Formats: sequence, structure tokens, C-alpha cells
Amino acid sequence: MSLNITFQRFGLIHCRTSYLGSLSFRLLTILLMLACGETSVFAQALPQDTFEAQRERFLEVEKNLRTMPSRSLDKLDRDIHALATYPLYPYLLRLKLERTLSLKNKRAIESFLEDYSGQPASYGLRYRWLNYLASKGHNSAFMDSYRKGMGAKLTCKALGYQLASSNNPKALLNDVDALWYHGKSQPDECDPLFYQWRKNGLMTPEKVIARIEIAAKEGNRRIIPYLKRQLPDNETYIADAWLAVTRDVAAVNRSRHFPLKQPDRESTILTWAIEKLAWRNPKQAVKAYEKYVPQGVFSPPQLHIIQRAIALSFTLDRMPEAGQWLLIADVKGANEDVKLWHVAYLLREQRWQDVLDVIASAKPELQQDENYRYWRARALEALGNTMQATVLYQQLSEERHYYGFMASARIGKTPSLSNKPVPRDNSAIEKLARTPATLRALEFYRLGRKNEARREWRYLINALPDPQVTHAGVLAYEWGLYDQAIISFAKSGYWDDVERRFPLAFQSYFKEQGETYEVPDALAMAIARRESSFMTDAVSPVGATGLMQLMPGTAQYIAKQKVSRNTLFNAKHNVEFGVQYLRYLMDKLDNNPVLVTASYNAGWRKVLEWLPENASLPVDIWIENIPYRETRHYVKAVMAYQHIYEQQLGSNKNIFPQLTQDVIPSTESITTHPVTGTLQLAPH
Repeated sequence: MSLNITFQRFGLIHCRTSYLGSLSFRLLTILLMLACGETSVFAQALPQDTFEAQRERFLEVEKNLRTMPSRSLDKLDRDIHALATYPLYPYLLRLKLERTLSLKNKRAIESFLEDYSGQPASYGLRYRWLNYLASKGHNSAFMDSYRKGMGAKLTCKALGYQLASSNNPKALLNDVDALWYHGKSQPDECDPLFYQWRKNGLMTPEKVIARIEIAAKEGNRRIIPYLKRQLPDNETYIADAWLAVTRDVAAVNRSRHFPLKQPDRESTILTWAIEKLAWRNPKQAVKAYEKYVPQGVFSPPQLHIIQRAIALSFTLDRMPEAGQWLLIADVKGANEDVKLWHVAYLLREQRWQDVLDVIASAKPELQQDENYRYWRARALEALGNTMQATVLYQQLSEERHYYGFMASARIGKTPSLSNKPVPRDNSAIEKLARTPATLRALEFYRLGRKNEARREWRYLINALPDPQVTHAGVLAYEWGLYDQAIISFAKSGYWDDVERRFPLAFQSYFKEQGETYEVPDALAMAIARRESSFMTDAVSPVGATGLMQLMPGTAQYIAKQKVSRNTLFNAKHNVEFGVQYLRYLMDKLDNNPVLVTASYNAGWRKVLEWLPENASLPVDIWIENIPYRETRHYVKAVMAYQHIYEQQLGSNKNIFPQLTQDVIPSTESITTHPVTGTLQLAPH
């Protein structure tokens, strides 16, 4: 019996079920309603407490689908369909389809892709299906299934098939431009396409030079000699110039590479190279800048790029030229971070009137940012305008962020958490808890497959309107899925549910280890919240692992034994090693909370390089001058989070009054303990 029923529920699924085969009408109807979001049937037919038995059966069927010979998989149909009311049923269907890719299954595969379009269960299936069809030469079926945005290889295949049957190939060949503008070599499948494109006169010198630029900026200079051969003789020097600066940006100072025969093209190379050179050696960059500026080579936007790089490089390296170049760079049209660093530099110099003048030169809307308002108040206070400063501090103190907490401390006020928990809408949350995507996410969590669970949760919250995303945050919090609760509240923009956005996750571990190693549990929890959002299996691109994002080498150094990645995925062990590492940093840095926090992010040796050279600096000024953007924001966040967690834990502690009094010691004031080798900092 064939059914074609389409309806939508919760904005999550558009559904048609031609691939279900010869199921009974009743089972087919139940299955259709489940797949499309009709959860009342689910609640009546399979109460949640029966999932445990289905879960075990699911794992068994899944294993068989992976291991049995593909020709025998039809024998599993009864077992698969017996799990039709289990949330992860679509994944069994998908697994069977993947293992039985063939033209005879085209209808089933296309139906599945349509029914689960945009849902995690379908991710990657169309790509595999198209590759299979291409490998078998099923051109017509390939074009039926192809969708734009499937990557260069499949796009080239599709365009090739279209060209073979087109009466107007030149119109289609215009689409090749998008494939051409790429920094790396494209797949072999694109070669015939590029050949026809070039043969039809569509490979112009402008397009070749544009690709050379892309390749150079992406660090792939190996392709440039090939591209150079596609240029006329009078243009090849442009390729040579790009090659020269990608080998050594200092080549920008060698005039032979830049005869200025084509200033527009050469200025692009010069701008890129001088910017790169500025970060490595700003004085050499200045030499190149002064060489070419009098010749009128650069456009205003190019000048902004070069001036910014030189000014910020001098500033971050604390070189005497910083002030002069910040004045040059901080002009209309410059990147906003130039002004931020101009203010930071003046703060370091404690030139308070100049701080006010530079802030006043910012766009009116930028002047309302919390950092500018705070520093305006600080400057006014330093200049003796206490009343004006107090008004600004008072306004900031109503806001829940680092600057608001600092402002509160400066006027002796308890920081405001502005905690307004989301009212629990029982009906909406119960309804949301029964949607297919929610149930799939929960089942994956129960199976310990957290990546798949998060994929389903992301799909869920991206498909819901913001008010329902807030309900999803409440639900995730109640289920103990703290990372997803945090993500959901961030997605919905509901910032004031402090208790749920800063959950007391794994509190007993933090408390136990904090007491053992004399580390404030609020600090450790603040770091975990910032590092991983309490995601126990988090792994950063550089390999930092678990709740507190520890590098395996750091954990082994602290533990004095080999520590596996699986051990770091264990929340209890991760907290133990993370808190021990905090204790190590506290001992190393004389318990200075700001330096400890910065060191947790950037490493203590790097942080020591950032200490003021000759005289101590107030804590807030030093933080504003941390060279690494990530570490600068990290320290501000962790300081604020620590205060929030102190309140969450029922403590009256407030670190911010002390932060307003503390200073960061200068390099000159540091000594080394003769016995322990730890650093001894000046009193803070």
C-alpha cells in the first residue's frame, strides 16, 4: 500500500515515506507520524521507560548492519522495522542504505534524503550516493540527485555531464569561475572542465592573477609557477613578485620585483607583504612603507591595512615608536581595534586626558561599549572628576560583565547578577521533550555518543524559534546536559538565567579537589565553564582535552605518570589534574589570580614576558594590554565567572575589590626562591 502524506510539526521534518517497504498499514501510519513529529502516538505506544530494551536491540541490529555481508542485509528488515518507534530508527535505515548503494535502491535513497533533508540522519549520505553514481557512470541518476554546494569534485562532475548534452556550453562554462578561484589544486575531475573553459577564451590574465593572489595568501606557492605559464610575457613578473614575497616578505624592499609598471596589481602584493613584514619586523616594514608611499602606490584602504599592522606591532612589542604610529593609524576608516589599542597604550602610559580624547573620537555607538564607558570613568576619576566618574560607574554596575563588576568595586557596591530565571512553561517543555529530534539527542547521550547527540541538539535548536530554544535550554539543564543548556541559552539570547547558564556541574569534584589543593572551587569552575562549557569530551584543535581542557603533556607532568586521553575524558580525573595544575601555577606565581588565569590560557613563561618592565601596573590596565586577544578576553571572562560562581556556591566572596587595589609587578621586582625555584613577586 502506498501512502503520500506530508505534514510538519515543530518545524523539524518534512516527510514522505515511499522507502518503508511492505509494512502493515498500522505500523506504517505510526512510523510516519513519529518521523514527522506526531509524538502523542509515541507517548501512548512506547512509554519512555521501555527504551532500555529497545536500546539494547538497536545496538545489536546496528552491529549486524555494519558487519553482515551487504547481500544478506535484507534479512534484517524485520529487526529494523521492529524498532520503528525507537527514536534512532532513522539511523538504522540510513546504515542499511549506505551498505546497499545501488541503482535499484535509488527510489529508497532519494525518499530518505527528502524525508530527512537537513537532519543529521541524512548528513553525508547524498555525498556518498553521488560518488557511487559517478563511479558507476550513472550520469542521469547523478544529475537527478545532485544539489549545488556538494564540493569541487562533484560540482565538476555535474558541470561536465551538463556540458556533454548542452547546446550552449559557453553559458555553462561561466560557472567554472567559482571553481577556478581557489588557492589549491582542484580535483582531477575538474581538469576536462578547465580545459574547455580555457579553450573557449574564458581564462583571462585577470583571472589567472586573481588565482595567484589567492594561492599566495593561502600559503600555496607551489601552484604559482603553473599559473605563471598561463600569463602573457608582460604579466609574468606579477607571478614572480608573489613568489618572491611568499618566500621572504622582506623581498618587498627589493625594487627589482616592483617596477610599478602596473601599480594597481603591484600595490596588492606590496600591501600584503608589508603587512606580513610588520608583524615580524616593524622597522623593516616602515622602510618599505616610506619607500612606496611617496609614489602614490596605495589606496586609502591599503594604507589603513599597512598602518594598522605597523602600529599594533610596535604597540604589542612595547617599542618607543608605538605612540607615533598609533596616531598615524588611528584615523577615520581604520579598523576599530586600532582605537582599542590606542586607548590601551595610553592607559599603560597613564595619560588620562589623552585617553578621554581618543575615546571621544570613536563613533558614538562605539563609545557606548562597556569597555569605553569603563575607561572613560577611570580617566575621569584619575583626573579628579569624581562625580562624573561615579555616575558612569553606577550605570555600569547594573550590568553583568567584567567591566560592570570592576565598576561596582570602584564605588563599593555589590555587583549585580541580574538573575531572572526563565519561568518554566510545563506544557511547552513537555511538548518539546517528546519531539523526535529531542528524543534522538537524548538517546545518543544515553549511548555515550555525545558528538551525535550534540549534532541532533544543534539541529533542534536551529529549527526552533527563539522562545522554544529557551525552553530547550531549560530542558537540557534539567537533564544534566549542561553544555547544551549553555549553547541553547546563548542561541536564544536569554542571558539573564544565571543559574542555568552557569550550572553547578560536577560541583562535588571541584569542591573535593579544591579543598585538597587549596584552590578556590569557584575559580576552577569558572575556568571549566570558559574552557569547555562543562563538555567532558571536549578536544581543542591543539589537543587540550576534557572539562578543564588539559594538554596530555601537562597532565602527565602534574601527575608524574602517563595519562591517557580516555583518562582526561573522565570528569573526576580531569578536575583532579586541572586543579592540581592551578595549584602549581598559584605556587609559581605567588597566588596572583590574574597571572594564574592568564597562565592557564597562555602558559606562565609567556605571561612573564608580558609583565611591565620597570614599574608595576594596575591590574585592569595590565589586562587591557595583554597582547593575545584570546587571553585578554579569557582573563576578563574568568574573573567575572569566578564572581558568579562564588554567588552560585552561596559565598559572599568578591574578588573585584581586591582587583581594583592590586598591581601587576614589574619584571625588575621578581626574584626566585633559592630552595623551591618558584617566583617571588612583589606584594600585590
